[in-house]
Amino acid sequence: MATEVYPWQIGHWQRIVSSRAAGRLPHAILLCGPAGLGKAHFARRLAEALVCTQPHGDGDACGSCGSCRLSRAGSHPDLHWVAPEEPGKMIKIDAVRELTAKSVLSAQAGGYRVFVLDPAEAMNRSAANALLKTLEEPASRSVLILVSSHPDRLPATIRSRCQALKFMIPSAEQVRGWLGSRLEDGDLERLLAVSGGAPLRALQAREEGWIEEGQRLIGELHALKTRRSNPLQIVEEWEKRPLTLVFDGFKRCLTDLIRLASGLPEVDIYHPGLRVDLQSLGENLDFKSLYRLHDELLQLERDASRNLNVQMMLEHIANQWLQLTRPGVH
Repeated sequence: MATEVYPWQIGHWQRIVSSRAAGRLPHAILLCGPAGLGKAHFARRLAEALVCTQPHGDGDACGSCGSCRLSRAGSHPDLHWVAPEEPGKMIKIDAVRELTAKSVLSAQAGGYRVFVLDPAEAMNRSAANALLKTLEEPASRSVLILVSSHPDRLPATIRSRCQALKFMIPSAEQVRGWLGSRLEDGDLERLLAVSGGAPLRALQAREEGWIEEGQRLIGELHALKTRRSNPLQIVEEWEKRPLTLVFDGFKRCLTDLIRLASGLPEVDIYHPGLRVDLQSLGENLDFKSLYRLHDELLQLERDASRNLNVQMMLEHIANQWLQLTRPGVH
C-alpha cells in the first residue's frame, strides 16, 4: 500500500532525499511546525524509507521487501518509536536510555537504525539531558527523528544539534484543493477557520466537533460572566468532556477575544460565525488580563502531563475567569 503524499510536504521530502543521495543525511532531524500538518506521517514515511532495502527512485520505501513488511507490522529491529506511555504524559528517562543503548549497536538489517521521538517536547528534563549525550556523540548510520509542534519547549542545546525541517501552514488554495473532496462545501470554510488553516486539523475538527465545542464554551463563559450559572456545575460539565478538547477550546476562545480586543477591523478569528457572541463576551474585559489568562492556560496545559488534579485545574480556570469578569474591575 503506497504511502500518501501530502502536497505541502513535497519540498521537504525532496530535500531529505537529495541529502541522502549525496551522503549528507543528518544524524538528527527536527520536524517542527504547527499541529495538523502531518509531521508524524512524514516521520513514519522517512523512517520506513531509511530501513527499506530497495527504496524507489523518489526515495520512498518499496513497500514489498522484508524490511517494509516488518516496518508495517511494527516489528522491524532497526526502527524504534519513543512516545509517552499514555497520551498527554511525559517521556521518561528510561525510554531515552533504552534508545541510547540501542543506537550504538549495528543495524541488524545492514542499513540505518532509526529512532523517532513523538512528541519530542514530552521529554522531561532528565530524559532531555540523556538525549543530549546521544546527540553530542552520534552513532554511525543512526538517525534520530524528533517530531514537535512546540519546539520552543525543547532545550536550545537539543534544537541546535538537529537539522530542522520547519513545516508551515499551506496556502489557502492548496488546502482547499486537498480538502475539497474530503469535506462538504458548507463545512469547509468554518472548519478551515477553527483549525487555523491546518488541513489535518480541519478533518480532526469535524470529527471532534470543535465548532460545536466553541459555541458551547462561549455560552458557558458568558453564563459565568453574567453570574447566571453555578461555577461548580459548569466545571462538572467541563470534566465530562475530553481534557484536550476543553483546553483547545479555551485557547481558541481566548485567542479570539484577544484578537477582537486588539481593535483591528477585519482580524481573523477561529469562530467567525460567532463573532457577535464573542464581541458580547469580550465587552469591558481588560486586554492584558485576557493575555495573562491565556498564558496561564498554556502553563496549566503543560502541567497536565505531570498528573495534576484535573478538577482543581478546571476550577482554577473558572475562578480566574470569574475574577477577570468581576463587576467594577475594568
